[in-house]
Amino acid sequence: MKGIKIIILLTFFQFSSCQNKKMESGFVIQDGKLYYDSKEIALGMSIEKFTGAMGMYDRIDIDSSDVSVVKNYFWKTKLINVNKHSDNDYFTIIKMIRDKVTGEITEDTESYKKVKTLEQIINIYGKYDSIEEEKSPLRIDKLFIWDKLGISLSAYPETNIVGNIHIQTLHVTKYWELDLGLVKNFEEQNGFPLTKEVKEKRKQDKEHFQESPKEEYKGNFTYNGNTINLKKIGYTGWHKGIKGLRLEGPDFDPPGDSSTSSRWIKDDYDMYVTLERFSNAEEFEGLSPDKVGRFDCIKSIVIWWHKTNDQ
Repeated sequence: MKGIKIIILLTFFQFSSCQNKKMESGFVIQDGKLYYDSKEIALGMSIEKFTGAMGMYDRIDIDSSDVSVVKNYFWKTKLINVNKHSDNDYFTIIKMIRDKVTGEITEDTESYKKVKTLEQIINIYGKYDSIEEEKSPLRIDKLFIWDKLGISLSAYPETNIVGNIHIQTLHVTKYWELDLGLVKNFEEQNGFPLTKEVKEKRKQDKEHFQESPKEEYKGNFTYNGNTINLKKIGYTGWHKGIKGLRLEGPDFDPPGDSSTSSRWIKDDYDMYVTLERFSNAEEFEGLSPDKVGRFDCIKSIVIWWHKTNDQ
């Protein structure tokens, strides 16, 4: 009887020890659940609950798509359809074909023709019989950014719930040649107007820069009991990081280990994890090793929600 009591006491102390054992700091994925500094967080939870665990974000980056309008003009008897997109400066004439057997009407894809004005079309075919207008809904994407922590998360449009979590471990300016318009290019130096391509690149680069946290995440990351510290891993520690998390071998996707392979983990049906790799050992269109030094590292860790259509 005394022996049984001792066993019970030992079991109790072991259980208490496990219960009181502090979870690793930083991001922890354990048995399909996600934590930050021992506080449980989750994809799909409200932003308010998420900030309760992570602290308040520094800023919100809002990207809204313009409402596009498509006008369709129909000449029913002449089987002509003309459409005009709001982002185009021309009208497209489409001839229709009626099947002699079934009576089904389809587009003659080889007949497409662009015309500058509707008046030109009316001069050819006369007044249209009807007009229809289609509007695409306004889409507003919100990106919540923790600059000092080095993370950002997306919220699903028209909702206030957590979508994908992006942990930035290598800042965009260290691997991408961004044109932010801070330095004059050849055209500007010689008094020539900027090309359309340069303007578009500057716009995209500024947006990408704005969406990136100002700092890199330097804390811990734990996967099923295996922990690495991103600061200690550094900019050449891809192999060290993957080995520390025990994500080597053929059980993880992709099983290969080329300089461009990331590591993809299907941890749970609703939660996937991608460890993105960046190496500039080979030719790369961005910054060369001569400018920024040697890189072979975990560029980012993305925890994303495999959201199905019925969710």
